[in-house]
Amino acid sequence: MQLASGTPFTARVLGDIRDVASGTNGTLRANDNGAAIELSDPTTAQFFNTAAFSIPSAGTFGNAGRNTIIGPGTSVMNLGLTRNLAFGQTRGASIQILANNVFNTVQFASIDTIVNSPTFGQVTAVRPMRRVQLMLRFRI
Repeated sequence: MQLASGTPFTARVLGDIRDVASGTNGTLRANDNGAAIELSDPTTAQFFNTAAFSIPSAGTFGNAGRNTIIGPGTSVMNLGLTRNLAFGQTRGASIQILANNVFNTVQFASIDTIVNSPTFGQVTAVRPMRRVQLMLRFRI
């Protein structure tokens, strides 16, 4: 079993490449509006409260802190079963089944934290679904 809390993200604003001359690298922090960031029932369409952030006014820097958005966590159950069969003194077979994400639960991987993006606040990637591997070994 694997349990992990979510990775922290920072709300950002993609800026113009000309911002590099003013000391930034094309991305700025967003403004924190003071609203609660976490939602009680996050969905793929809105993982966190997008109204908590806004684009800073022209020529100013945003006041949102780093790593204020907690991303999706992980809860995965993996399973491995092995059976050894003997055929005489030195011969045998080994059957092994390995399964990742046994219950095939959806695991969100990443969210969009760019305020001026059309998918801001949405889940943008998921981790792999269930995978089962069967291995058979013969010993002669």
